[in-house]
Amino acid sequence: MELRHLRYFCAVAENQGFSRTARALHISQSAISEQISSLEKELDVPLLIRGHPKVALTPHGEIFLREAKKVLRDADHAVEM
Repeated sequence: MELRHLRYFCAVAENQGFSRTARALHISQSAISEQISSLEKELDVPLLIRGHPKVALTPHGEIFLREAKKVLRDADHAVEM
């Protein structure tokens, strides 16, 4: 798992969709989708309920989002130091 996976997951959760996230991050929707699928496969749990046009978090996704945000805050803080 890489920080990139966490950043993409948090962005999809906050934007409630892949297309909005792709536009915001200036990368392809398929690239984000692949990264999230890879993350879910690594964790062996679904994190998102994929719907159109919005996605929703699964219960595992809600927990993972809270923890991922903590990790990203800590990583950003480490870089600042």
